[in-house]
Amino acid sequence: MRLLSIGYPMPHPLIDNHTIFNAPTLFDYDAIIVDPSSMLSAIADAAEARGEHLTHSDLPVVDGETTAGSAGLAELLRRRRDEFARALDRGAIVIVFTHPQASYPGVSRFTGCDRYFWLPAPAGMGWDSSLLRGGEGTTAVIANHAHAFTPVIDSLGPDLLYRAYFDDRAHGFAAASQVFARSAGGAPIGVEFAVGSGVVVFLPARKGSGGKVGSMLAQAIVEAVQTRMGTDDAETPGWVAKHLVPGLAKREAETIAASDRLAAATAEVAEKEGTADELRRVRDVLWRGGEHSQLPAVQHCLELLGFSRWIDDGPARMTSIEGELHLEIAASRESVDMAPHYRLRARLDEVIERDRTAPRGLVVVNGERLKEPSLRQTPYDDALRVAAEATRYAIVTADELFSAAVSALGAADEAALAAMRTRLIETDGVATLRDLLPAAAGETSDEGMVSGSGE
Repeated sequence: MRLLSIGYPMPHPLIDNHTIFNAPTLFDYDAIIVDPSSMLSAIADAAEARGEHLTHSDLPVVDGETTAGSAGLAELLRRRRDEFARALDRGAIVIVFTHPQASYPGVSRFTGCDRYFWLPAPAGMGWDSSLLRGGEGTTAVIANHAHAFTPVIDSLGPDLLYRAYFDDRAHGFAAASQVFARSAGGAPIGVEFAVGSGVVVFLPARKGSGGKVGSMLAQAIVEAVQTRMGTDDAETPGWVAKHLVPGLAKREAETIAASDRLAAATAEVAEKEGTADELRRVRDVLWRGGEHSQLPAVQHCLELLGFSRWIDDGPARMTSIEGELHLEIAASRESVDMAPHYRLRARLDEVIERDRTAPRGLVVVNGERLKEPSLRQTPYDDALRVAAEATRYAIVTADELFSAAVSALGAADEAALAAMRTRLIETDGVATLRDLLPAAAGETSDEGMVSGSGE
């Protein structure tokens, strides 16, 4: 069994320690340990010619074309990406110390260089900021004691400091993952994904490196890989099948058939649950109060109207063919005050100063959020309306956005959706959408979806 660690020194005789540049061919290893933060830092150093970086055959790495005497950085990164894919295709285990997504645009002739450009993802998923959320915490709770990598979490002890967690409400997450450790607040921080014929195991990071914890961590990872690969048991000899046991073949066939039915049912449950989660998220916009719980609901409703998320590490933005919106959300049990105006105004002023353009903004307000929508009297202070009209951005209430999203799931055609997007982009002050909805949008559908007037 061969293990490789990239960007994170692991003191163990079975582990080879290298950088992304000087490592041997990756798919020759059974397991690969990666610190994506250190890897991206090394790539930035090479692109900016900070220090000497050599390949395994001692060729200098340069940010340019590959020549007889040097290795081009972009070509090397593409090769490493292919090697990771091939390693997973042949059944390797890739172990990742989880960090939030971040990008580095400075590599010549190589687009999409970020912390996870090298790592294939399950079908329909990507390692972007909608799945990986930045966060920090020092506590892990074991969610699956039978998982092979649970002892690795235990080995971190008080040295654990996770930097990111997974959004377990992201599309496809439930069907593609096995969660074996969570934060104290329930966020997944130890997760396994099946990719190709192999697996990708995400682990929380630690505060430092080396020391006694480093040795314990390395030993725990080696043992976890051995357990996961079953290297401590020999394969069943081929001659055993020749020795027949009455009834065994029938029972084995029945077991396989039952297992197939169970797998099909499990997949169907996961698929249905994922679809139900997407629909619940539409309704969440009516009552959620925390930014981290309300923002995904707001973004999902806007996506139903035809907007797309602007994926980066900055504040939320939505874009469509009609234009771009800088998004702010605000929720309160009382009326929403001027706080979202000040946040948005600062963002818009920064864009004006930097880009010399006139940006548009949208504030989604969910005031009096615990009241039935039809009973809400003053979901926002009138001063916020005046500020929006003066500063030239739009305000829309959560129940107005909900009705529009329900309409998008039902009878609204593209012309109506385009009109809604245009109104949200062009309105100065309070934007209303209900007059653009199809006539039946306010009625309860046969699937139980209702308008913002409540259930």
